[in-house]
Amino acid sequence: MARQARSGVIYPIPYTQTKKLKDGRERNYSGFRAKIDGKWVFGKTYKICDKKIKKALAEQSEWGMSIDRAAKLGKYAEAWLASKKLSTDPSTYRGYMSAVHLHLKPYLDKPIADFNPTICRRIIEQMKAYDHKGQPSSKASISSRRILHTTLNQIFKSAVADRIIPTNPMIAVKPPQRKDVEQGDEAESKSFTVKQMQDMLSIAAERGPRNGAIWWWRLLTGMRQGEILGASVDDLEFSKSAEGIPYARYTVNYKLEQVAKQHGCGEPNGSGIYPCDHRRAAYCPQSIWRVPEGFDIVPMTGRWCLTRPKSKTGRIVPIIPILAQVMSSYLEATELDDNPYGLLFHDKHGNPINPADDEKEFRDLMREAGIPDPEKRRGHETRHSTVTLLSSMGVDVGLIMQIVGHSSIAMVEHYRHADITERLNAMETLDSSLNLSQIEWTK
Repeated sequence: MARQARSGVIYPIPYTQTKKLKDGRERNYSGFRAKIDGKWVFGKTYKICDKKIKKALAEQSEWGMSIDRAAKLGKYAEAWLASKKLSTDPSTYRGYMSAVHLHLKPYLDKPIADFNPTICRRIIEQMKAYDHKGQPSSKASISSRRILHTTLNQIFKSAVADRIIPTNPMIAVKPPQRKDVEQGDEAESKSFTVKQMQDMLSIAAERGPRNGAIWWWRLLTGMRQGEILGASVDDLEFSKSAEGIPYARYTVNYKLEQVAKQHGCGEPNGSGIYPCDHRRAAYCPQSIWRVPEGFDIVPMTGRWCLTRPKSKTGRIVPIIPILAQVMSSYLEATELDDNPYGLLFHDKHGNPINPADDEKEFRDLMREAGIPDPEKRRGHETRHSTVTLLSSMGVDVGLIMQIVGHSSIAMVEHYRHADITERLNAMETLDSSLNLSQIEWTK
């Protein structure tokens, strides 16, 4: 322990430490140190160590604790990620990993104590999106910046609990807001025009039910990509209204998601080799899914699994009559296809459609429909388009959010329950707005 006078003053004490070098030789290191609030402060000379002691005591007096300036963001963030591995759902964990390993990479050697609100705000504001080659391109989207904001906030919150820093600098940093849309965020708020949706629906119809139904489903349901690619045949129910009009309803119970695995055979050795003699968890005979305990997951092929959707499980999506007819023709056309997982949409082998392939095919559809710059558009924009069209037709906002599965808790608190008839009437405004009855399907 540091030498402490009766007056309570802490003095540096000399120490010598012997370390073994890589070549086998030993080397002695000497200096001065003192222990304050359970943390050591070091200095090469008495004067340097004494200065650090006074600074630590001042921090202890101001904050009730001394700040640990040796803790680096990188090492602490890795430990934080490890603690989150089995307590966070896969998509959230991937967001955390991307934030730490990609967007925070330039700051990993920086001490946690050196971060302040201004630095954190600048990191988030200057965050870049990365292209397929791993190179920074345009400004990151609002959703990506929000993930980074959440990651930093969680890391610093944990560091406060571990008594590494006295306060969380992210408290003074507001999350990015939609109203702050700038040039780099324009793509995130785009929606297709009525003419563009009509053109895409017409092109899809020319392809016939087998190859075109999925695009009608995407354009006329407002569902998320993962929910569409993870849709189950069993969750699609055909029925008739009180007036005898056929329609359908789809219950959103699962979404398609890639879930990572981890070794179940034990810990790795110094060379990173696990007891199963493999580095990668996918090759471990005892591998387990990297999900929280009790997480609902339906394994399929490879890393592809069905997991619970972002919004509440059991959300009802009304299928308007003309789309119900298209889906009936589609199911008839694909009745004899291999479909071991019971998916509504699948590839020629019955496996789930890769989201990257789905996105590429949707861009091909946009290109064929004459939509400018399809490579800059995203399939997710169909959700914006559905909401925009329904809103323009005067459909109640509560109905719209129930249909598309909006996740805002503040908004959901104001929503009223809507039965299937109300939802169907709301969705039928899409038919009149897009003149769907004028589009003829190729047999």
